[in-house]
Amino acid sequence: MMAIQTINVGVLANDGTGDDLREAFIKANQNFDDLDLRVASFTEITGSNLGSSGYSVFADRVVNDFQFRKLSPDPLFAETMNIRVSDDGTTLYLSTPQSQSRFTDGTTTITTPVEQPIFVTGEEGAVVTVSTVGPEIRVRGVISGETAPQLSATLNADNNEITNVAAINGITASQLAGVFSFDFGDLDSDATSIIDFILKSMDVDFGSDTGTFEEAASGVDFGSPGSDDFAEGA
Repeated sequence: MMAIQTINVGVLANDGTGDDLREAFIKANQNFDDLDLRVASFTEITGSNLGSSGYSVFADRVVNDFQFRKLSPDPLFAETMNIRVSDDGTTLYLSTPQSQSRFTDGTTTITTPVEQPIFVTGEEGAVVTVSTVGPEIRVRGVISGETAPQLSATLNADNNEITNVAAINGITASQLAGVFSFDFGDLDSDATSIIDFILKSMDVDFGSDTGTFEEAASGVDFGSPGSDDFAEGA
């Protein structure tokens, strides 16, 4: 393509300083030929989008009209992106609001930027763990889930029963029951008093001093047995 040639028309009409008629039409013909080449090449021009990924900005060309897709925020997520044209009309500015995370316990809600970590702390013995699988946050506060639970203070059952106990310090429940139960056996018909029963059923040494067995100050009356009744049991 050449530059458009200008026909010299002189300063004044017929002053002889301009192009003659033949030279003027040569320039005109060459200018039209160049325009034909330009139009022919222009009709072959099209548009394309670079790269194989993403969405195309160029849509189509209709004759001499190049059509591009509009840039607009998604109406389904209107708050995810903002588009603004610069004051001079030469630049498009794309901006997105800062992403945030939101947590709530049903009463209090906190909102924080996504790059700021949230610390979840277990209280009253609860254990908090974070797993990359999922990902997920686990909060465990059940004694049955502990492999070696320990008390850090006195356990208050608040007048409730503790059931299904297998052993305490290695002593089984059946052994504890034996400790706190008393088997007096079958009462013998020849036992005439509680003292007589104790003497006949247990190896209790009450000594040999008859003065030891005086009436108790509490008012319990064991009778007035003779010295022969207080012999060491068999």
